[in-house]
Amino acid sequence: MDHWDEVRMFLAVAEGGTVRAAADTLAVNHATIIRGIGRLEKKLKTKLFDKLPSGYRLTDAGTDIVELAGQMSTASSQIEAKIFGRDQSVSGPLRLTLPVSFATDLLMPTLVEFRAAYPDIALEIIGSVSVINLGNREADVALRVVVGDGTPPDNLYGTRLCEFHTGFYVHRNLLTAHSTPAAWLLGTNEVVPSDWHPEGGIRMTTTPIRFAEMRSQFEAARAGMGITVLPCFLGDADPMLARVPGSPVTRAGDIWLLTHGDARQTKRVRLLCDHIRTAMQGFAGRMTGRIESGECELL
Repeated sequence: MDHWDEVRMFLAVAEGGTVRAAADTLAVNHATIIRGIGRLEKKLKTKLFDKLPSGYRLTDAGTDIVELAGQMSTASSQIEAKIFGRDQSVSGPLRLTLPVSFATDLLMPTLVEFRAAYPDIALEIIGSVSVINLGNREADVALRVVVGDGTPPDNLYGTRLCEFHTGFYVHRNLLTAHSTPAAWLLGTNEVVPSDWHPEGGIRMTTTPIRFAEMRSQFEAARAGMGITVLPCFLGDADPMLARVPGSPVTRAGDIWLLTHGDARQTKRVRLLCDHIRTAMQGFAGRMTGRIESGECELL
């Protein structure tokens, strides 16, 4: 078909349910999506969507072709990945996805060094813990925590870098017998621990406070609101925080550096992976909680 751009727009609306979601996915404006759908419907001489107050719903004709459109998208991504894998230049786009805290509190100096060494590589840093489709080139390199004893998907090329541990942290001022009572600062699905109790004079409130994302929990703990779970590399590095006396340090999983099978042959992907791998090897003690605030890590 000679209307691939329009097919991509059709598929994005079908998957996102709204024109706005499709526009965000494809990084184009709202009107471009509407015009593209109109051109495709004119080309096929059929209506593909019913427009409802809640969004766009596929018609029977749209439902008939959505699977084929998905196959076209997969084939297009595979073609791009094959060509990308043959690219041995040290210039051009390169997308890295990693958790926000890894970028802001751990690896930013490493990424600065990489940028200085290879200024013609247009690095895009995607701070996220959501699932990224490396096969569809949504990113070229991913740094991820794989929970528990799990392993990455079989279609990805992965290197296990180190373990990832978490601990319980509190503002140092709350480590006194006459301090303000502390609250449990919990994420959406976290529960108050039942197998241990804070020591060191910490008094707890009965009502926890919940947060939608970790950065807010971190800042709340730094402000003296209460006790929260943090990655050891983050909590140990902050001079305002201390590990809660009597609390455990827990292995949450392993950190993996991931690429797609084709993308890993690209020179700039290999260069970035080498930089990240070397840096993370030096951070292994911090990631497992073996090095606390004020200690030095030997590289």
